Amino acid sequence: MAQLIDIIRVVVDPEYLTATVCVSPDAPLMTSEDLEGTTRVYNLLPTIIDHACVGDAGSTFKDCMGDTELAHLLEHVTVELLARTNMVEEVVAGRTWRELAYDRTYSIQLDCVDDVLVAGALSSAVWIVSWAFSGGAGPVPDVEATVSGLAQLVQSLPDPNEASNKEADTNAAEQDRYDDYYEGNYYDDDRYDSNRNDGRYDDDQYDDIYDDEPYEDDDLDRGPRMSRKII
Repeated sequence: MAQLIDIIRVVVDPEYLTATVCVSPDAPLMTSEDLEGTTRVYNLLPTIIDHACVGDAGSTFKDCMGDTELAHLLEHVTVELLARTNMVEEVVAGRTWRELAYDRTYSIQLDCVDDVLVAGALSSAVWIVSWAFSGGAGPVPDVEATVSGLAQLVQSLPDPNEASNKEADTNAAEQDRYDDYYEGNYYDDDRYDSNRNDGRYDDDQYDDIYDDEPYEDDDLDRGPRMSRKII
């Protein structure tokens, strides 16, 4: 099966996913140039004709499906796949326009309800439209399996909020361990003074040591020094 439409660029922002697509010279630009291909899409997705479609021949996609841009058909196939996943609570809207500098290049903008879901639906729509307008060669696309695969893909991804909460819990646990360590490992000035009064620390002894000449082995490596914070 020939790839009749290529996705050459995708831009995602908080509101929209905007894809730039290029229609192959082997594909028609208008659905009216291949009504058999248009009918194949309809047979796979008959409810597509009920989509609201403002600005063309009428108020629904039925009014223009037989004579509209192939890229516009691609937009509606994507929206239909998204609706069938039952993972989109609100109505997904889209719009398509031709890039004036390039005869066969179009931009398709879709509400970004979930970037992975929308990108996956668009990619699947390209496959369906390419199949329909390349003579229907090869296996007929299994729409239900495609929709199920899209839903499973999104469900398999980690929840960003859950990942954020997990990171916060980990940071809090690390801070608790840090606090616990230093709570039990600090210099107690009172304890030092008590030990000194008991004779365990002899200030004169240490004064004598530092007054003497350096030990012969002072240049030896005594290993790393350890410091602790006094709190």
